[in-house]
Amino acid sequence: MNRQSLLIIATGGTIAGAAAIATQTLGYRAGAVPVEQLVAAVPGLMELAAIRTVQPFAIGSQHITSEHWLTLAGLVREARTDAGLDAIVITHGTDTMEETAFFLDLVTPRGKPVVMTGAMRPATAVGADGPANLLGACRFALDAQAGGRGVLVGFNDCAFSAATVRKVHTLRLDAFAARDAAPVGILASESVCWQEPAAPARAPELARFALPARLPSVALIQQHVDADEAVVDWHVAKGAAGIVIAGSGNGMLPDPMRAALARASRSGCIVVRATRVSGGPVVRNAEAEPEERDDALGFIASGFVPPLKARVLLQCCLLAGLDAAAIQTQFLRFGQEPVSA
Repeated sequence: MNRQSLLIIATGGTIAGAAAIATQTLGYRAGAVPVEQLVAAVPGLMELAAIRTVQPFAIGSQHITSEHWLTLAGLVREARTDAGLDAIVITHGTDTMEETAFFLDLVTPRGKPVVMTGAMRPATAVGADGPANLLGACRFALDAQAGGRGVLVGFNDCAFSAATVRKVHTLRLDAFAARDAAPVGILASESVCWQEPAAPARAPELARFALPARLPSVALIQQHVDADEAVVDWHVAKGAAGIVIAGSGNGMLPDPMRAALARASRSGCIVVRATRVSGGPVVRNAEAEPEERDDALGFIASGFVPPLKARVLLQCCLLAGLDAAAIQTQFLRFGQEPVSA
């Protein structure tokens, strides 16, 4: 039996963090530990598979930009066509991991497993969780039933779909969960237990476009009491191709904000109504007055796609050249499996 081969793509984050003393879990330098040292610190990892490593950058994930996304997408696409590789693991900071995972899931064809992981404590800390998370991510990625599931996030012995994963705590080791959903897999000692079969690929056309030099500009606006609707005009003037509004309740908007977004929509800017609420969908055409409904204003209802991921999905839809009707269809495709913020 041939030995499996695994590529680890390291990007920095807390999992590669270093602090002055072993009891320090805040105030560390993210991305200070090189990937070779991370791999060497995990007992039994080298016995699992033949390990290759690459480190395109070493930063905290609060500094991740869409340029970093495009670099990672290129690496993942290349690795998925490499006949000598069986799986891919990406180490990443936890702050923006859910956005990076969702982007990669949208723009890279399903096939070889891709599992992202990170840590809540730096590598130098007593009780560092990085080695266990990295080992677990590799076990998930190398499992015979991992293929076809898209990008996963492996954390604290759980595997989450890129579409549902969200960070839910700033400090705890169980910092990730799935909104309106459950983990797709769990790790029991050395065994992977999948909770559900691999889902069919979604939005396949988004994975076929050539990677660009940059992504379309999409703004994210938070609705709150006394929110200034002038910010909508500012984003349009700055060249935003799309706007996601995190409305209250079912993506609800006060009259001035709705009017500003309607102006943006008429100018050709795609407007998506999402919700700042932590669970549940945004339902299309839910307003009482016909002139305030999505159909009349040209808005997209985000369904189960929450604001952070709605922004990513809209960027990819615009990049793929989809019109408003096709974009709405893409958002509705996630209705069978709710997605989290």
